[in-house]
Amino acid sequence: MDTSTGAAQPSSDTDARIVARLDRLPVTRMQVFWVIVLGLAYFVETFDNSVFAYAAPTIRAEWGLPLESIGVITSAVFVGMMIGAIVGGRISDRFGRKRLLVWSSVFYSLGSLMSALAPNYEILAVSRVITGIGVQAATGVIMVYLAEMFPRLSRGRFFSALTFIGLTAGPVTSLLALRLATEGAPGSWRWLFVLGAAGLLVAILAAVALPESVRWLQSVGRHAAADRIVSKLETRAVARTRRPLADPVVVPELATPKGTYRELLSPVYLKRIGVGTAGWFLFLFVVYGHLSWVATVLVETGMSKTEALGFVSVLSFSSFVSPVLLFPVADRLNRRTTIMIACLVAAVSFVVFSFALSPTVMVVFAFIGQTMLAVGSAAFYTYIPEILPTHVRGIGAGFINGVGRVGGVLQGLVIAGIFAAIGFQGLYLVLAAIVVLVGLIIGVLGERTAKRALEEISGE
Repeated sequence: MDTSTGAAQPSSDTDARIVARLDRLPVTRMQVFWVIVLGLAYFVETFDNSVFAYAAPTIRAEWGLPLESIGVITSAVFVGMMIGAIVGGRISDRFGRKRLLVWSSVFYSLGSLMSALAPNYEILAVSRVITGIGVQAATGVIMVYLAEMFPRLSRGRFFSALTFIGLTAGPVTSLLALRLATEGAPGSWRWLFVLGAAGLLVAILAAVALPESVRWLQSVGRHAAADRIVSKLETRAVARTRRPLADPVVVPELATPKGTYRELLSPVYLKRIGVGTAGWFLFLFVVYGHLSWVATVLVETGMSKTEALGFVSVLSFSSFVSPVLLFPVADRLNRRTTIMIACLVAAVSFVVFSFALSPTVMVVFAFIGQTMLAVGSAAFYTYIPEILPTHVRGIGAGFINGVGRVGGVLQGLVIAGIFAAIGFQGLYLVLAAIVVLVGLIIGVLGERTAKRALEEISGE
């Protein structure tokens, strides 16, 4: 048969058994190595995605840009991310998870180099669109890959480890921005974008070190290749534990001849798609409404550029705290419960932050709020690939991510207007109200996914 496409084949007992063998495995060194590779990829993508927020005050001053122009460039990356999510999901279903990760890493690296060389505002905006396409295609397929390749009982903890590695890009970016964007010579901010081209190294590492997703190989009929990967993992697991493996629990997945958008929006999956998309859309509006604008807004309220970036640098270290909080409960609490708790705590923190009179109180509660947003993001990234079956997981996660990124586009265009109309406190009250709504949507209407096989979730 033709294995160049991602058209799903009817499930068989053999298919289900291979996946069940994968799901019952203990943690092996090979899986730890894979998550380090994926974490490095996520690190570079996070760096590329967030770097403009730190460089924006310096670029605005150097080029004499109005606040609205910064909003357009901020939105540009999300336009690209929307395209990358939708197109990337389809490509990963058709040509494979690994192949998309490799080439999307190359693509966003070239976009970052284009940003570094941009002679004006217009070229910078275009380069950010290109970067966004590659970044989101890569991020989306990383989350799908991890969901498909790691055992159900430890999937949440692996996502926490991935998040820890990836989100360290936040403090690294902020510290580099303080050095290059505020203390360096004019134009030194360009080196931040040059560093974003490290995705080229990630592409090489992923091409050499990662196998293709077992579930994707099965979906295109490459059962022998899937079996070889699982057999290798089983051999490693037995060698490490020196005990026989548990019998696999076979949960056949309900498969169809092919995965399409029409099926994705059928009554079987419509509620999941609707809840996931609405929650992710609003959540991203809040996340990027805060992350992309906090430095610029603080400058507008009277802080110096150096003080504002120093404030944001402190907040960026929340990236180290959030995975530590999430790791012990990642496979105990349901993702929907984690998201709801994180959203409610973030909302309270934003309200206190916006009304605080003491700089110390502002830093503490902004730190708590940003930590909770990071916890919620990690839980969302775990949750989204889990709620859909293999043959539509790529396009389904891509659809949710793509529509969700419209929230990122809108915040770039809307936040400046909200801030101008109702000020700093009003802006953060709006963000707090929206994030409460996200928690209620996912907490009440979301699916239960923790400790369940993907085939069990999708076969309900």
